Amino acid sequence: MKRRQKRKVKRKVKRKTRRPAKHAARKAIDRLHRRDMKASASGDFMALRALVDDDAVMLPPGGAPQRGAKDFDAAFERMNASPKTHEVIEYRLDFEEVKVFGNYAVEWGAIRGATREISTGRVIQSEYHVMRMLRRQRNGGWKVWRSIWTPSGP
Repeated sequence: MKRRQKRKVKRKVKRKTRRPAKHAARKAIDRLHRRDMKASASGDFMALRALVDDDAVMLPPGGAPQRGAKDFDAAFERMNASPKTHEVIEYRLDFEEVKVFGNYAVEWGAIRGATREISTGRVIQSEYHVMRMLRRQRNGGWKVWRSIWTPSGP
């Protein structure tokens, strides 16, 4: 009888030790999401670049794949230097699912937002389906490692 009780105790301890790691990972991923939304809403392209892993690959709708630090540095610098034609009035990440697998995580959901054309004042609503893979960094934070998004339709 004592052997059974000892086995149960060991199993419970093992289960409990895994939860804090997943919880810490989820909290760090939530911080990434908040930083992403804040930088996107304010048009801070250099802050957005800091959220992208140097080995990332992005597959934008209708565009060529972007991969690696050189591509991202150039793309974010171009966006930063471009004249501002739109004002972001809403930007929201709504992930349906986030799954952590060790040093990687997969998430899918939607990007929803609205911008206002500066010249006309016209408001444009947008919504995209998105799937991303994240990679844990040495400091325990997370960055976007793979991303693909597409308009969700009319």
